[in-house]
Amino acid sequence: MPGVTEPLRPNVTIPQSTSRRKPAPTGDEEATGNLRLGDCANEQALSPAEVMLMLEQLERQPGNTHDPTNDIYYKTREYCKHFARFKDNNSITQVNGISTELTSRGLGIVEFERAQLATLCCDTAEEARTLVPSLEGKIGDEELQAALDDISKLRDFTA
Repeated sequence: MPGVTEPLRPNVTIPQSTSRRKPAPTGDEEATGNLRLGDCANEQALSPAEVMLMLEQLERQPGNTHDPTNDIYYKTREYCKHFARFKDNNSITQVNGISTELTSRGLGIVEFERAQLATLCCDTAEEARTLVPSLEGKIGDEELQAALDDISKLRDFTA
């Protein structure tokens, strides 16, 4: 429009970022048909329900020095409460037993896959193989379906 001038903007300088730079991906971390987890390949993986159980035990521990108002602790606890498919200690322990049994039988199922099965609560073996493609060739459909059925029986559908 004629006669309209753009407002002057003050010369603003943006402060330098104080956060750490994210390291460049190494290219060896991928959860597809050929599971590549890099440095985390042999680490223990936990479902949100297992993390929630650990946090609750930490809170009840006598003489613990954690700060329940710590932002990271609080956000982790709330995330796990929201996304955990299993709420009571007995169910969490039973699901952990079912899924851990799959890793201990020498089928080639690793901790990451065990935690994914416990987290995702798939209804069918086909769904589990679609969501965790690295299971292909490690366990038969009937065996996987039996484990999924056992896990589903323990699932808590309450809000």
